[in-house]
Amino acid sequence: MPRPAFRPNRANIATFLKAPETRAVIERKTRGAERAAAAASEAEGQFRTDVETGDERVRGAVIGDYSTSDPDVSRRALLRGLDGARGQG
Repeated sequence: MPRPAFRPNRANIATFLKAPETRAVIERKTRGAERAAAAASEAEGQFRTDVETGDERVRGAVIGDYSTSDPDVSRRALLRGLDGARGQG
């Protein structure tokens, strides 16, 4: 028996992704990831956070550890930061 096709409601999804409440959650989680990554860093933990509201969605990024030139140190801290962001409400 064929499975029913999933058809997302793109208009509602776009509205949700641009909502101020969604932006607040993404910014809170992104800043939490930055704090957790800085705390977990083996170096000085100098990270940058970027939260942008685009035409279609809000997006957040934590950008690598500027206090080290070792990409493995930065990567490990960023991965720990993602784990830390899970606990942000």
